[in-house]
Amino acid sequence: MNNIEEKTYKGYKRINFILNGYTGSVIVPKKAERKRRWIWRAEFLGDFDKADMELVKQGWHLVYYRISDMYGSPKAVKLMDVFNRYIIKEFNLFEKTVLFGFSRGGLYAVNYAIAYPNRVASLYLDAPVIDLQSWPGVGHNLREECLRCYGFDEKDAKIYSLSQLSRAKILAEQKIPILVIIGDSDLTVPYKENAKLFIKEYKKTHDDIKVIIKKGCGHHPHSLDDISPIIEFIS
Repeated sequence: MNNIEEKTYKGYKRINFILNGYTGSVIVPKKAERKRRWIWRAEFLGDFDKADMELVKQGWHLVYYRISDMYGSPKAVKLMDVFNRYIIKEFNLFEKTVLFGFSRGGLYAVNYAIAYPNRVASLYLDAPVIDLQSWPGVGHNLREECLRCYGFDEKDAKIYSLSQLSRAKILAEQKIPILVIIGDSDLTVPYKENAKLFIKEYKKTHDDIKVIIKKGCGHHPHSLDDISPIIEFIS
């Protein structure tokens, strides 16, 4: 780790550092809760973050590793693994994290949890991307970049999407609780093509999954006006 700097983030201390060429951040609560638990925003730190900041207020650490534009690819998951192990040791954090996967952050959160289920306490997925055939789908301007990150051609991507949905079973077998919040009118990351199939597969093995559907809501806004269901689920 190098280039350590301390800044202020919404009234809290933020420690930035470089790890393997990418910026990591830890937002430190005024007083850490007893177990030194932490939430990990997989993407879009600061967006629709009422729940994030309420948990920081309650003593949770909030972390972020800026490996954007990797779409939760195997390379991204390996980088996340190193980051995870490092901050647990460096900041004396709890052995398991709660991953927040918003939009394409869902790819990071789900793929990391599948690869390292023993390091994840729970998942909060908000309008999550899970199926690469859905987003960035064929013809999307980010499609080529995404497939390049995975080392896929279109045939590989199709096979991967099928296996990705079925791998929800891994999380269910490990009994990792999941909260899903989605809008039923999301045209950017359609619920039926992403979270719905994942939830169905998860429930075949385990039922500790809470789904909140926002009627008439599109991809934005994320989260909830009343964040108490989120805080209750995580805490």
